[in-house]
Amino acid sequence: APASAAPAAPPPPPGTPPPGAPPPATAGAPAEAGGAPERKLTTIPTTRGLPVLVRVAIFFLELKSFDDAKGEFEATTDVRLRWTDPRLRFTPGEGMPAFREYRGSAAEAQLAGLWTPHEEVTNRIEAAPYVGRRLRVFANGEVETITRTTAKYRAKVDAEKFPFDRQRLTLDVIIREETTDEVLLEVQRDDVEFSRAASTLELDGWTPSLVTLKTNTVAGWNGDRYSGATASLAVDRVPSTAFAPIFIPLIASLLIPLLAIWMNKANDDGFEIEAFELANVTVGGLFSVIGLSFAVYSSYGVISQGDNTVSRLFGLNYVTLAASLGVVILFFRFNVPRRLFGPYVQEELFEFLLWALPVLALGASIAFVLVAAA
Repeated sequence: APASAAPAAPPPPPGTPPPGAPPPATAGAPAEAGGAPERKLTTIPTTRGLPVLVRVAIFFLELKSFDDAKGEFEATTDVRLRWTDPRLRFTPGEGMPAFREYRGSAAEAQLAGLWTPHEEVTNRIEAAPYVGRRLRVFANGEVETITRTTAKYRAKVDAEKFPFDRQRLTLDVIIREETTDEVLLEVQRDDVEFSRAASTLELDGWTPSLVTLKTNTVAGWNGDRYSGATASLAVDRVPSTAFAPIFIPLIASLLIPLLAIWMNKANDDGFEIEAFELANVTVGGLFSVIGLSFAVYSSYGVISQGDNTVSRLFGLNYVTLAASLGVVILFFRFNVPRRLFGPYVQEELFEFLLWALPVLALGASIAFVLVAAA
């Protein structure tokens, strides 16, 4: 008798790949360089609990310009963020590195399918269209992104100790889309070591120094709080750049009212030179100080407001001019001490003023400079 036919095999369940097809990729594993992620993991990773700790570091690669009058600087910086997403763990192949690296457009393609903290630099004014990115995904699930940007930033300028001032060029980073309950920025030792200025960084008229990095918290609406960080590059002004155009003319103008006193000489009848001639010297000195202040404040707008060494020296010039004009009027024009106390007292007072006024003016100017340099 003929053999009975074998029963038909049941159909495969829906979604089963056809025979001979490659096995599916591990859920959440990153794609190879240049490819699209097999599965989008754009939600915040909660496997290790909240908040997600994100380490931040900022490297100053180039300082293109710094306008202290406008309070703006242009720089190229690298912002590095590190966090752990356990969903991205993978087993590296034998002889392969323990991380997968993506650059440029490949990094952008990978980041489109991953959760990343959305950082914002709040004091950025404008940025160049090109932004360079690098992405590394380590076997243990650690993620590292580096974003290179050239942009202009606002800077707070304090010119109180001009020209011995130190300014801080800052980048204020904040996580806008997640509160501190979800994402928290932190700084560890290697982040501090990464946050520095490049050895080739230079800027005319300024000497770059250290970079400081600290985290902070920013208040938001309805009691929300957002995590932030500030990286500050300290730059010291080169003092010699201000001595020739500012301090030498200031000291020279300070001598004008003193010359109006030194040029005269007491005698039995009063003084040898008429008060009118010496008053002209004092008034000429007043106009020279006014013109110098206009020129200085036009060129160095940062010192036109607030208290600083230059404004103090200008104030000393005006005080010395007023004192010189008072001597011209009271002594040379009306002989007030002679009329009140006699010629001997007037002569002795005049001799005292000949050295007292210059010593006071010189001592005050030196004190102003030393206080700024301290």
